[in-house]
Amino acid sequence: MRVVLVEPRSTTANVYSKLPMPLLGPVYLGTILKNQGHDVQIYKEDIYAPDYSTLEADLIGISILTSTANRGYEIARLFPKEKVIIGGVHASLLPEEAGRFARQVVVGEAEEVIGDIVSGKLKDAVVRGKLIENLDSLPYPDFSLIKGYRMPAFMSPISTSRGCPFDCSFCSVTKVFGRKYRFRSTENIKQEVRKTRAKNIFFCDDNFTSYPKRTRELLNFLASGPMRPWACQVRCDVAKDESLLALMAKAGCAVACIGFESINHKTLKAYDKKQTIEEIIHAIRSFHKKKIKIHGMFVLGGDDDNEKTVWETLRFALKHKIDTLQMSILTPFPGTKVHQELEKQNRIFSKNWSLYDGQHIVFTPKLLSARALQANVLEAYAKFYSLYHSFVLITKLHFRNALFRLMGYKIIKEWLRHNRSMRWLTQEGGIDI
Repeated sequence: MRVVLVEPRSTTANVYSKLPMPLLGPVYLGTILKNQGHDVQIYKEDIYAPDYSTLEADLIGISILTSTANRGYEIARLFPKEKVIIGGVHASLLPEEAGRFARQVVVGEAEEVIGDIVSGKLKDAVVRGKLIENLDSLPYPDFSLIKGYRMPAFMSPISTSRGCPFDCSFCSVTKVFGRKYRFRSTENIKQEVRKTRAKNIFFCDDNFTSYPKRTRELLNFLASGPMRPWACQVRCDVAKDESLLALMAKAGCAVACIGFESINHKTLKAYDKKQTIEEIIHAIRSFHKKKIKIHGMFVLGGDDDNEKTVWETLRFALKHKIDTLQMSILTPFPGTKVHQELEKQNRIFSKNWSLYDGQHIVFTPKLLSARALQANVLEAYAKFYSLYHSFVLITKLHFRNALFRLMGYKIIKEWLRHNRSMRWLTQEGGIDI
């Protein structure tokens, strides 16, 4: 059977459209189907978008996040409904909505059911996938299935675990992947690392160091072979383990993406983040001491945040020399505690999913207007990613940070070109599907 899997393009002026790293879900599914004898092609639109009018396929599978749902539905409309299957995080949270555009919707992890769906053994309109308990049973993802994706890529994703025991109020991860960590074996990961020809690796686990014993085994392996820069996502608490941090540096960790979320202690508590500002500062100093760069991620717009919070966040990032900065606007993703609370209070004014990308505000904040929050976050972003700061970094020979500041400057300019009017703030936003 000819199967086409599609990852819809990112929203306008999104960093992920500039450094297009594929979602692993469609690649795992495509690899499984290829191994079962199907003819599989994968399209990540940020890399290569096909002419859908000439696309020949027996089945179209579309994987959607909330921000890409509208585009996913738009693609689905181009084909007979009986040919379309939709999955991904957003479809898992709102299967009835996705079912309007597809013969079947897959909820949750699809690896164990995708073969039976394609063969026709599973015919339910909503198919509930199973949590993969033995992650070693999954094949190594075959990135050659992605049209236009060339290896060695700048950075290739590797997943070593699934699930997260934490339950941050704004996060939808646990609703799909559960609150129990599931791990691949160290040997299984080693084999994938050996196979990949990517110049850089991104360990895309929600918390790469969640099981320190296993992490040390992997780090010792990375430190013993040809050194390749890699990045990962971690929590602040890893900085409490001096020896683990030292081993990360020795093994080639170039960038740590850390969810700081807020420097407002009331907001941290409301987000149920279970970390303090003191721990955030300690983490920054500890990572920098080991020469590991930090991508600091903040979420602005909690009920205890005001205009001052935005600028305190910027000053904090500059003072502590955070290398790259992500200031997301709080987004009430379906299925999260934040969505439930804001919906109950009738504060969500738009359900146009293309705005649910962390860059557009879609609800009414408590201590300032929606327009004020949007404008202040943009202005603070522009100051951090300014040409001035880029040139200062160049003079100090910090070329990598300078490059990313210039990239951020370009993304912000492009975003403003497309969104300067902020029309969605003055219109009642229905689901744009």
